[in-house]
Amino acid sequence: MHWLVWLAIADGCLAVCAQFSRKITYYRRLLRFGVCALFASTVTLLALPALWAIGKRASGNWLAGRAFYYSTLVMLGISVEIEGEELLDKACPCVLVGNHQTMFDLIMLGRVFPKQTVILAKRAVSHYPFVGWFMRLSDDIFISRGNKQSSSDMFKKASEELKSKNVSVWFFPEGTRGRFDDGPDLLPFKAGAFLLAYHAKVPIVPVVAMDFHNLYNKRKFWSVPGTFKIKVMEPISMEGVKEEDLKDLMNQTRDRMLVELKRISPPRIAID
Repeated sequence: MHWLVWLAIADGCLAVCAQFSRKITYYRRLLRFGVCALFASTVTLLALPALWAIGKRASGNWLAGRAFYYSTLVMLGISVEIEGEELLDKACPCVLVGNHQTMFDLIMLGRVFPKQTVILAKRAVSHYPFVGWFMRLSDDIFISRGNKQSSSDMFKKASEELKSKNVSVWFFPEGTRGRFDDGPDLLPFKAGAFLLAYHAKVPIVPVVAMDFHNLYNKRKFWSVPGTFKIKVMEPISMEGVKEEDLKDLMNQTRDRMLVELKRISPPRIAID
């Protein structure tokens, strides 16, 4: 346990130095973020054998998320308020789509991530040390695209695994983090989540996280406590939807999410 003592000493030293530098405050909070991630991973790895024994491997992500959220609530002072949380239980199994901004999205995921929900990733990730092992233990879904296989065929195969496991899947349809200097916005969506929902015949559930600018800004070395708002939108049924309709449905979903993003996001503060 000596490492805990050293962490406490490092945190105390940074706390003193942080009185004179915002940059040091930023790095102190990053250190705490890492400690919370380590704590959540340890708790989940210890609990996974029990989850495996009762047939709830897919809830490993939920457990890791909740352990991470409640530890960051204490260590970083960031709380999450959810509007429409009851829709998550009503819609599952489903495909959840959310906006992606920063690594601090993990705090949002930690609070909102439903039970029996998995992450879809490239098959190569399953071979990564630690991350890949954890994802395999949590029953996440891995996909690989053959040379002659279309995106639609790839997600059709993934949908069969989704249905056989009776789980929901989380997607960031933007494909990468969106950073916008002029206010909250969304990158164009990729079709994967919508192809998966179409083939699995499960609803799409949009989850919108408010603009993170006022709580975290990497380029400005800005990280402060506060309240983060999330809006869970009404599920979008895939019944009667044809594959050729998916592009329009994807763009309509993005437009609706952008409206909600701007509604729940506070005005941006000036950070010098």
